[in-house]
Amino acid sequence: MLMTKNQYFWLIYQKKCRVQTNYPINMADVLKPELIWIEGRCYRINDPAMEITAFQEHDLYENEAIFNDPDDDDEEDEFEIIMMDNNRYSTSMHVSKHYIGSIIGKKGAMKMRIERDTKTDIKIPRQGQTGYIMIYGPSASNVKAARRRVNIIVMSSRMKQKSTHFISIPMNSPDIIKNFENFKEIVLRDNSSRDLEESLFIKAQKLHITVGVMCLMDNEERLYVSKLFTEAKEKIIMPLIRDHLPLRIRLKGLSYMNDDPRSIDVLYGLVQEEAAPTGLLQNLTDALVEYFYKAGFMEKEYGREHVKMHVTLINSKYRSRSSEATTAEDKWKDRRKPRITFDGSEILKKFADYDFGVTELTDIHLSQRHSMGPDGFYQPTCVISCNKA
Repeated sequence: MLMTKNQYFWLIYQKKCRVQTNYPINMADVLKPELIWIEGRCYRINDPAMEITAFQEHDLYENEAIFNDPDDDDEEDEFEIIMMDNNRYSTSMHVSKHYIGSIIGKKGAMKMRIERDTKTDIKIPRQGQTGYIMIYGPSASNVKAARRRVNIIVMSSRMKQKSTHFISIPMNSPDIIKNFENFKEIVLRDNSSRDLEESLFIKAQKLHITVGVMCLMDNEERLYVSKLFTEAKEKIIMPLIRDHLPLRIRLKGLSYMNDDPRSIDVLYGLVQEEAAPTGLLQNLTDALVEYFYKAGFMEKEYGREHVKMHVTLINSKYRSRSSEATTAEDKWKDRRKPRITFDGSEILKKFADYDFGVTELTDIHLSQRHSMGPDGFYQPTCVISCNKA
């Protein structure tokens, strides 16, 4: 019996999954795969944890247009395409050195395939050299097509990297810091759980709402995202909050990430608008994630329609490492140990409605992870003001 193309790819996918895992195949994961946005266009992508294969490449590129007619694509792009002599077109693009290997592929196979499919010539700086990737082709459409395919590979590779930055809303007003320190003192004094220690509490100056995380591998990417962040102020942030400034945010009440209050990884504070429309803060965070998601720099949290707004107060991953680990190998083994949860049931009973206080939304940060600025908050890469002009 003849199979359709979709049936054939589904069969191949099943075989791959059986080889790589012992888990049952979820048809919904195939029918509704993860999507990524690149330069205003939406592409579907398979499980980023799996290595890119020829089958997955086909799935990534399946909906690309045919690139013969340079007048086919009248969509405006932010990047520049230059017409050269003899009806040749070119464009340049920055790609972090961390992704060059994925673009070239094993023995150059990936680069050659893109060149063959799009009828282009891709010039990549050699190892140790600096410079932009150059793409040459017989038409603007060919050049655009090759550029998009390179971007797809970069986005797929980016998803596998640990985040380096995050968008944050500081929640460290003097009032909140004072109440948080009081909360911390009482919890450490009265809580009977031996698994709860001072190192699990976040530093008071670092209290914040995490909007979303991203991976920025070099200074060029940081500069570009800072530019996008500044543009987001006028496009998204101010239109939403301008009529409600100064926007006051109250930190009140507790919740936790796990299912069992006796075994908690993260205990966090709840946030709400003060004298402003309910849902305004949620709309703001959702809009920012959508903006950077479509720009190709941020993923949406799997299974969530909205950003989970919270202020982390206690996190088991902050637990102090063993003081006996002195060598690099011992420290690595220490980091690989499973997290030890803590019993937060008594805290939740006693502080269910604890009011940490109010702060004004004065600015939003593009913050660096695992860093500290001179004021005790995370080192900023870019800060935008949310005050009225």
